[in-house]
Parts: sequence; C-alpha cells; structure tokens
Amino acid sequence: MTEDITNRLNSLEMMVAHQEQMLHELSDVITKQWTMIDGLKRELSRLEATKADIDPEHEGDRRPPHY
Repeated sequence: MTEDITNRLNSLEMMVAHQEQMLHELSDVITKQWTMIDGLKRELSRLEATKADIDPEHEGDRRPPHY
C-alpha cells in the first residue's frame, strides 16, 4: 500500500509541476500580447492624429473613392 501512495504522490507532483510550467508559459504569452496591443494602440492613435491633421474640417463628409 505504501508503494501505491508513493506512486500517486509522484503522479500528483508531476502534474503540479507540469501545470506550473504551463502557467509560466501562458503568463509569458499574455505579457507579449499586452506589449503588442499597447504598441498597436499607440500606432492607431498616431494614425488617427495624422488623419485629423490632413483633413480636420471634412473628416466625416468625404465619400469613398469608388463614388
């Protein structure tokens, strides 16, 4: 019976170690995604400011080029 408990304990320890590694990997992925999202937000703000500088008066009145 002691061997069974030892095997079960080892199995649980391996599962916990695997889950801990996965959590670290997921955390790294989330960190990279937030960095990318922040960069994209800055770029979008820059593009919106550039667009507003180009044509501030007619920003919503312009027809698409296919008309």
